[in-house]
Amino acid sequence: MKHIGVIIVLLGVLALIVPFFLACETNATLAIGAVLIVAGAIVHGIVMKKGIDNDVAK
Repeated sequence: MKHIGVIIVLLGVLALIVPFFLACETNATLAIGAVLIVAGAIVHGIVMKKGIDNDVAK
């Protein structure tokens, strides 16, 4: 679960890359990709902060 944020970001990148190469970009695909990238970055920050807090508590 440590890398869940990075996985979400990569899914967002794929959501932007695949429609580009298939030439079917729509606002929906762009929005989905953007939301996944932002959510992944936030989740990654939260997970890393909890990891740091757990390391300090030990």
